[in-house]
Amino acid sequence: MRPSSYPIGLKPRSIFASEEVKFQKWHKNGEYCPEGSIPIVRVRSLAGDFPEKKAHPFSFSTNTVTPAGSKAEYAAAFFPGSGFHGAMGDINVWNPNTKEKEQSAAQLWVTDGEGEDIDTIEAGWTVSTYTNHPTLFVYWTADDYKTTGCYNMGCPGFVQTNHKIALGAFLDPASTYGGKQLFVSILIYRDDENGNWWFNVQGQDVGYWPPDIFNGGLKGTASLLEWGGEIVNSNPGGLHTSTGMGSGHFPSEGYGKAAWFKNLKYISDGGREVRDAQGITPYATKPNCYDIDLKDWDSDMEVHFYFGGPGYSSTCQN
Repeated sequence: MRPSSYPIGLKPRSIFASEEVKFQKWHKNGEYCPEGSIPIVRVRSLAGDFPEKKAHPFSFSTNTVTPAGSKAEYAAAFFPGSGFHGAMGDINVWNPNTKEKEQSAAQLWVTDGEGEDIDTIEAGWTVSTYTNHPTLFVYWTADDYKTTGCYNMGCPGFVQTNHKIALGAFLDPASTYGGKQLFVSILIYRDDENGNWWFNVQGQDVGYWPPDIFNGGLKGTASLLEWGGEIVNSNPGGLHTSTGMGSGHFPSEGYGKAAWFKNLKYISDGGREVRDAQGITPYATKPNCYDIDLKDWDSDMEVHFYFGGPGYSSTCQN
């Protein structure tokens, strides 16, 4: 199955990279699953691999960042509006240090709804103590993370159609401090013919979330887009975790040392045009632990930011 419509300006196939995408470790063997099948990563337990999500980085009810009591912390940028048909961005890939039963991720959020009917779609890379390596993931919920949703295909919801891309597989290689920088291009967009929300990575359509899994908002369009980093802080020993976000270094260290997002764009209502996400708002749950710094990427003034941090330090203790 393929999308029946695409955003204006985006090609149906490879829009960021060559047709033969070999960014996942298993691709190096030169093998893919046969047409008509999909690759599935064998894991001991999805729950053990991915800590349970408890909150959205932005509270719709209070117009504030993460609700008090959440174990999640963020350094991200949000872009509210209406009628969004999707979002995209290039995410710098790293392999940050993570502590037991914790997680570090860099991702996009596409969201709509109110109260317990908040619908959210997420995609990006994540590292946990189980994988010890960045892996590709998708996630969804239709009730603000209460009872619905899951990572990848851990429950009915996301429908994979691509036989070359494996959700949960390693992204390889990762960036190195002061060395080569690697990134993945993530796109989430709505097929206006049938309402499916498609996930595309490196120019390859991977699969879709059908509209009937959502309670309200994402049966139509989205009203909030976000890009950024997330970690789970279990407060080991009563202290702040030393799980790193992004590269594990603060934005002030700059290119090649701090993690970044670039090429942030949204898909508009009506003409479904791809536009720059100008005017994004940065926020950080605990700037002394993980921070975000908006920058101009190049002469074309692409929206761009550095994000991340090491967690526990002399200025980040609880």
